[in-house]
Amino acid sequence: MTIPEASARSGIVLTMLLLIVGTGTARAQTIQWFNNIDAASGLAQTDNRPMMIEFWADWCAPCRVMDAEVWPDPGVIAAVGEKLVAVRISFDMQTDVVRRYGVQALPHMLFTNSYGTELLHHRGFLEVEELTAVIAALPGDVSEFNRLDRILQEDDDHFESLAAMGDELRIAGFVIASNAYYDKAVNTREGKTHPRREEVLSGMGWNYLLLQDGKKAVEVFERCLEEFPDSADRQEYLLRLEEGRRLMEAVR
Repeated sequence: MTIPEASARSGIVLTMLLLIVGTGTARAQTIQWFNNIDAASGLAQTDNRPMMIEFWADWCAPCRVMDAEVWPDPGVIAAVGEKLVAVRISFDMQTDVVRRYGVQALPHMLFTNSYGTELLHHRGFLEVEELTAVIAALPGDVSEFNRLDRILQEDDDHFESLAAMGDELRIAGFVIASNAYYDKAVNTREGKTHPRREEVLSGMGWNYLLLQDGKKAVEVFERCLEEFPDSADRQEYLLRLEEGRRLMEAVR
């Protein structure tokens, strides 16, 4: 190879590197938003990433503040780019999606698995620090959520999958969503007599205690004591029942 040929080749390589670096820098300067959930879901499914769905409108003042102060923040951009597929839904124009998720007020953000099934939601304005903390708490790989979701898409009364989804959500700290699945599990036909019924019910009770909802916790642990009077965990249920009653007294 002659010196001119080597120089030419080095120049090409350098140009390619500059293009790559330049492209990466450009991408890091803004969040790459989808406006179509199906397209976003297709990308998210390729590597089992969660999605973040933001509902917005031009007339929403807090949404405009987030556009100016939150979404352009480098830390938020990096956090979203590393973990999530981001979707923006127009509250006024995409009413089918608004109805699907029951969105009634703005701002409203959903964090979902790769199929758009809710893991948690937030209503109202989020500061930069709050949003980055939520994103950091999300699992980067939602493959197990996706696997269970696929089963439930075929059979939405499948007890084992409902209970397992409740377990996974509870472990991840999404206790509201966890109880939605636990509640559905125990009310299925199979769930009324399934050997895991007691475990699922007590898991619901623990979740309500974490949510500081004493009334619901009392209701669930009373059910545990009534349905399983000879349980090895009877003493624990009595203790949690009293904890729930104290929470109720505290809010009176």
